Amino acid sequence: MNLIRAIATENLQVERSSLKEQATELLRDLIVSGKIKPGSKITERDVADLLHISRMPARDALMDLERYGLIVSKPGGRYVIELTEIDIRRLYQLRLVLEKMALELTIAQLSPEGLTLLEGKLNDMRASIAKGDIVAYTASDLELHKIIWQLADHPYLLNMLESMIGPIFMFIASQASIVEDWQESLQLHERMVKQIAERDSAAALKTMEAHTNHSLELCLRTTQ
Repeated sequence: MNLIRAIATENLQVERSSLKEQATELLRDLIVSGKIKPGSKITERDVADLLHISRMPARDALMDLERYGLIVSKPGGRYVIELTEIDIRRLYQLRLVLEKMALELTIAQLSPEGLTLLEGKLNDMRASIAKGDIVAYTASDLELHKIIWQLADHPYLLNMLESMIGPIFMFIASQASIVEDWQESLQLHERMVKQIAERDSAAALKTMEAHTNHSLELCLRTTQ
């Protein structure tokens, strides 16, 4: 199906300032929410027509999404990423190593302001569950992790983690998780934030591993 016809009802618009950034964010949201399906071909012209922008910011947005791993170039054009079970397992293996490093660095230099950010994001996760909004819940989940990555204050580590956002969280968002799964995930996040506040690195690392394994199990359901 043509990309424009498939999402014609979205009535998407972007402001003229920061076109590339806005186009990247809108396209990422459409992919993560499953409105643009894995394996879909996506062209500069499609993006330009869909978002009512010129070809240049459309091209730049696609290049950004390619760097984040959501889009791949193949013979014949660009396509939304499709991951196999092996791909997912390898990404999660790497994610766990990097997130543990970020977690340790965050705990070592945690400020009251940083803890407030983490607790605020937990509230966003709770509100999303109350509304039954899986897209908002997934976004809050990701944002909480990004806060930890940023609080680690390690720009090279942050860059490596952000390059993994697309392929991993797209599958989390597109799977039809049940509320009980959300509750278990929320409880793991709550426990981890409490352990961060207590500066209990050993316990927080164990909880991070448990959360990552839980997330991997949910993610693998999309390949079955």
